[in-house]
Amino acid sequence: MGGAGSALYGLLAIVLGVGIGWWARRAAGAHSDMKVNKARVPTFRRNRNRAAVIVVLLVVLGLLAINALSRMR
Repeated sequence: MGGAGSALYGLLAIVLGVGIGWWARRAAGAHSDMKVNKARVPTFRRNRNRAAVIVVLLVVLGLLAINALSRMR
């Protein structure tokens, strides 16, 4: 796959890094204001858990995509 394969791996890494970073930051942001808004704790927890699940799914899908790309020849 040569240069095109390397470019594809690089693009995949950038897209996954941005997506994972954005969702991870969102999970951390939902956790940061817990003391201020005690009435909204269930909403924060739901958002934090959803963002964490999305991060895990993105990591798994990224690993599967890299594995599939590495097997293509």
